[in-house]
Amino acid sequence: MPKNKDGNAGPGHNSQLTDDEKRALTLHHKRLYEAADALVEKAKSDRTAVADLAKSDLGKGALADIKDMILANNSKKMKAVLERAQRLARWAGLAVGSAPQLFEPIAVNHFEDGKTAGMEGQSCEPPKNIAVDASQNWIAGWHEGQTVLMSAFKKKRPVEAPEGEPTAEAA
Repeated sequence: MPKNKDGNAGPGHNSQLTDDEKRALTLHHKRLYEAADALVEKAKSDRTAVADLAKSDLGKGALADIKDMILANNSKKMKAVLERAQRLARWAGLAVGSAPQLFEPIAVNHFEDGKTAGMEGQSCEPPKNIAVDASQNWIAGWHEGQTVLMSAFKKKRPVEAPEGEPTAEAA
C-alpha cells in the first residue's frame, strides 16, 4: 500500500474516506455507470435496428458483408484474414492459387474512391492531397455513388426514407 511522507496511506487510497464519503462516491459512480450502461443498451438497440434493416434490404448475408467491409478498411487485418483463409483452404486440400501482388500498392482509382464515398453517404469532399484532375475524377465518382445509393433507396423504400437518411431530393 503506497504511503505518504507522514506514513499514512497515499492519495487515492480509500482508507482515508469516512463511511458516508464512501457511500456518497459509490452512489455518484453508480449514477454515472447507470447512465453509461443506458447509452450502451441504446447503442446495441440502434445497431440491431441497422442490422435488421440491412438484412431486409440485402438478405441474410448482409451483416457478414458489412463486418467484412469494415475489416477490409484495415489492410493488415484483412491481409491476415485472407492469408488464414488461403492456408486453411490449402490444408483442406482445395486448389488455391497464389497472388503475391494481392497486397502490393496499386494505382489509386480516384473515381472508385469517390464512388464508394458517395455510396457510403459521405459528404462530397475529395482528399486534400490529390491533384485537381484527380479531385474532379473523385467528385464525378461521388456523384455516381450518390446516384446508385438513391436508386437503391427508391427501390427498397419507395414511400419515404426514415429520418436521418438521405432522400432523393437531397442528392
